[in-house]
Amino acid sequence: MGDVPAPRSGGNAMNRKSGRRLQNLKWTTVLLLLPLVSACTSSGSGSGKSAAIDPPPTLLEESMLQEAEPTKDAGASPETWADPSGEPSAEPVSKPVSKPESKPAVGNAAPEDSVTVYLKDEKGYLAPMTLRPAAEDNASESVQAAADTALAWLTKDPKRIDLLPEGFSAVLPEGTQFESVKPDTETGTVSIDFAAPLPSMPADEERKMLEALVWSMTEIPGMDKVKLTAQGKPISLPASGIPADGTLTRGIGINVEQAKGVTLSKSMGVTLYFSSQSSSGEGYFVPVTRLIDRTPDRLEAALNELIKGPLESDDLRPVLSPDVTVDKLTPKADTVNVSLRQEGWSPNDPVPSDMMEALVLTMTEAAGAPMVKVTINGVDKFLDSDQRSYERPVTRPTAVNMLKQ
Repeated sequence: MGDVPAPRSGGNAMNRKSGRRLQNLKWTTVLLLLPLVSACTSSGSGSGKSAAIDPPPTLLEESMLQEAEPTKDAGASPETWADPSGEPSAEPVSKPVSKPESKPAVGNAAPEDSVTVYLKDEKGYLAPMTLRPAAEDNASESVQAAADTALAWLTKDPKRIDLLPEGFSAVLPEGTQFESVKPDTETGTVSIDFAAPLPSMPADEERKMLEALVWSMTEIPGMDKVKLTAQGKPISLPASGIPADGTLTRGIGINVEQAKGVTLSKSMGVTLYFSSQSSSGEGYFVPVTRLIDRTPDRLEAALNELIKGPLESDDLRPVLSPDVTVDKLTPKADTVNVSLRQEGWSPNDPVPSDMMEALVLTMTEAAGAPMVKVTINGVDKFLDSDQRSYERPVTRPTAVNMLKQ
């Protein structure tokens, strides 16, 4: 199915957080707070790439605000992905790329006490990174320690720059302090009170900061909501006018883009996972929330958009071959059954590991179910390029993009 470096994800780590909530996101007409897509207000608009534009007016932002409804955790015992070798696979994926330098393995176990935070890459995208704690971090698996450590990684700090994966940066301003960070395990809410109002920043940076905070905090097991205040008062984001004074969920989207011809008032968002590559040659996944025409079948819409691939961007790469088609999708309480068709494929052909990883990430994000069962041409007895079996449902990965630190 082609050559694209696959991102690195955690395999046994899937079990470590398989009980964390997966929201069944119910989007409004369009996502809360958009830096949508247009060439008109971005430098380099003539490059042919999708570019962020000004967020919509505050009134429209407020109309988009919708709280997601979390689903109950599932208690099934699914197939888990494991890669004991930890070595990169040589299996090519999706579309050809000149001189692929690295295809990180899928299925490495996450380091103990690691946290997943959303950092900004060299192209401006936010991407999840599973990081080991720094020496000064509280090496504990408690929810409080995870929240504190995640915020430390999200804050620009000269002492941590060299500890981040090459090409990635934190999104909170240097010197950001917190009056309190309180995870509530009963409500699944992380309440963050900044010690001072945030400094002024461009609208797109406000958006990225908010996305990174919400998506990082909701990576913590059991946490699916975030509340932000500054000195006990509702947080203010004046440049973008984003209404961030309520309860925030992943319903705000991440790396938001708008499909061609879509009317915002008649749209909905689906979050897709594509592949990218750092300047050092390491592959990683990037989540993108795409605004598409509203449809009652979110799952099929998400999978069809994943097959279409990235929108006019040289920075993101497709993970599924365009000749793959959706045969059938059946969501159940804790599992999404995905039936695909591809002419010419046989069970003896290994399926690219990053295709399967992106498929599981995308389907679980859309359905709010923690597991995915996949068949291709009616066959479920097949292996991926990392020699993992798909006879049983597999769980959503919890350690994503384990790049070198």
